[in-house]
Amino acid sequence: MTDMIIQSMGGIAAVYGFARILGVPKKFYVWAGIDGGIGWFVYLLVGAMTHSELLGAFFGAAVISVGANVCARVFKTPVTMILIPANMTLVPGAGMYRIVYHILYPEGEQAAYYFQQTLLMAGMIAIAMFIVNIIWSSVTGSMKKKKGLQK
Repeated sequence: MTDMIIQSMGGIAAVYGFARILGVPKKFYVWAGIDGGIGWFVYLLVGAMTHSELLGAFFGAAVISVGANVCARVFKTPVTMILIPANMTLVPGAGMYRIVYHILYPEGEQAAYYFQQTLLMAGMIAIAMFIVNIIWSSVTGSMKKKKGLQK
């Protein structure tokens, strides 16, 4: 558990730096970092509990997406200001590296395995973000309709 907390703090720092590189406004650096760090913690926790990187990625991305939507509403900014840098912690860059490595050193079976795993991981992240954004839109949309009817 201590290791997960330390890794999450590293995730916060990494996302903070990545937000700076991407040119995100300064006031969002910390919030993007916190969102990414929490998402990474959830990824590690769910992965450890279920022994599935894919479920960890799904729930980590879902938490990041919820956090980005909350920050977007609070700060009245586009969701992508928080979502893009925060997702940096989950992007399967190591898997992509392994694919290229095993292609260059002709190990086709390993390359195919890592290709499949990387594609599944990216798919889980995308599906989680999609589901959260659909639910978020329908909930906030119905709240706006109720607010409009009460006037």
